[in-house]
Amino acid sequence: MNDQEKQKIDVIMKDYEILKIYSTITSPSIRYNLISIFFATIGIIISGTIIALANGIEKLSIMPAIVISSLLGAFIPVFSISMLYVWLGEEQRMMRIGEYCKGLEDKINKELTEDILNWEAFKRKKSIQYPEKLIIGIFLGLSLGSSLAGLYLSYANIFHMTPTVFIILIVFDIFAHIGFARFTYIFVKRNIVSIEKLK
Repeated sequence: MNDQEKQKIDVIMKDYEILKIYSTITSPSIRYNLISIFFATIGIIISGTIIALANGIEKLSIMPAIVISSLLGAFIPVFSISMLYVWLGEEQRMMRIGEYCKGLEDKINKELTEDILNWEAFKRKKSIQYPEKLIIGIFLGLSLGSSLAGLYLSYANIFHMTPTVFIILIVFDIFAHIGFARFTYIFVKRNIVSIEKLK
């Protein structure tokens, strides 16, 4: 192997090393930080809501009831869906890096006529998907549960709507979340799982 080929392999290896560090250390820490921020924010809102409701729903004055129902019915669902898609975007970025690293591994192995690098190939065979499914379920579940709680609080304290209107709003909310879940499923299948299954 001449000096030019060695330099070429050194450049590829440096690129590979940087991307592998990003995909195995930096990207997971970003995703876990997002989840930590999400749960801290949700925890503060839910604990504040529980404290406010400790005296009973019927005793809430109109202003705290509006604030709490807005947090539960609007802020938490929007925040949950937003954080979910930021988290999925980071997951997609990590999968793209993995795809690129697999190409670099193949190129280096071909140059050296030996399977020296095989992290991406190994990782694809041993991939674990249940944490991602669980996290998506948590984001969507908290969004739906919070939205329904906000609707109930509005029904009980603020807007004196008929039971029929309340049921219609609940059905609409459930179908909206089913739509989000379906869109998320399609997004994950097209943009993440399809990359992960590449051999």
